[in-house]
Amino acid sequence: MGTDQKSSPWVVTGAAGFLGSHVVEQLLQRQIPVIGIDNLWSGKWEFLAPFAGNPLFRFYCKDIRDEAGLIEVFRKEKPTVAVHLAALHFIPAAMRDPALAVSLNVHGTQALLSACRDSKVSRFWFSSTADVYKASETAHHESGPVAPFNIYGLTKWMGEQLVKLESSIRPECHFVNGRLFNLYGPHETNPHILPEIIDQIRRGNSVIRLGNVTPKRDLVPVADAARAIIDVLEKSAPGVTTVNVGTGVSVSMQEVVERISTIIGKPVRIEIDPAKVRAVERAHLQADVGALKSLIGWAPHGDLARGLRELLIHEGVAL
Repeated sequence: MGTDQKSSPWVVTGAAGFLGSHVVEQLLQRQIPVIGIDNLWSGKWEFLAPFAGNPLFRFYCKDIRDEAGLIEVFRKEKPTVAVHLAALHFIPAAMRDPALAVSLNVHGTQALLSACRDSKVSRFWFSSTADVYKASETAHHESGPVAPFNIYGLTKWMGEQLVKLESSIRPECHFVNGRLFNLYGPHETNPHILPEIIDQIRRGNSVIRLGNVTPKRDLVPVADAARAIIDVLEKSAPGVTTVNVGTGVSVSMQEVVERISTIIGKPVRIEIDPAKVRAVERAHLQADVGALKSLIGWAPHGDLARGLRELLIHEGVAL
């Protein structure tokens, strides 16, 4: 990546969100100017407040579907890289309001791609999901079959197709479809199962009520995912690069609770709450990270005990 691109601003949509706030932090640590965009619907300004006085950081409260507004910002700030993270990410919320999921995840992505074309942004990251893959008991390779079975996965697959189409129009540019597996860590903004586990334990519960606990997931430290996004964009080639962002290890929530119990030194028992059980759930989701390692030389760590300990400390759970 050229020196001019390192000194030019990077746009981060969903900047005040779970992953976005970590990407902003790591870019600023690398002395890369950042233009944060977020409508603060689910994102939290408190995650960005520490950077408010940094001369390398500017923030715009905008909806990604506002193409004219995005073009205005881009023409003013002249970014060369865009990291597109803004979306309706929580699967139950997407299933409750499919029209909103399509609007944000598809329309919003196209609006941003159009703004990037107008301002000649040369590198573009699209946050896709492992939910695009056909269910499998083996690790998912990027070349594996695609068969999303919920509206969230479908909107992300549609976003990948929009990126592919844009690349055919601008073949000299670098586009990345990054298929994220299950992130965990500080700044979570959605009521996923791991934050719920920690919240119940923080409240002193020795019996926690959960939904599905047997499906296995590839749990990715969010700070590692943020670092991977930056590294992939810097090392990508012209055209479309599709790459998994995972650890290559999968564990069940039952195992996660057992690890947490060991870390805090207290017994924790699970009771299944029928109201929290998802009617449709993948049994197994795990990344093949060979392509990621080939591209950037590393993959997010799969040391769950270390990751959980760090998160518990951050969340104020007594160890």
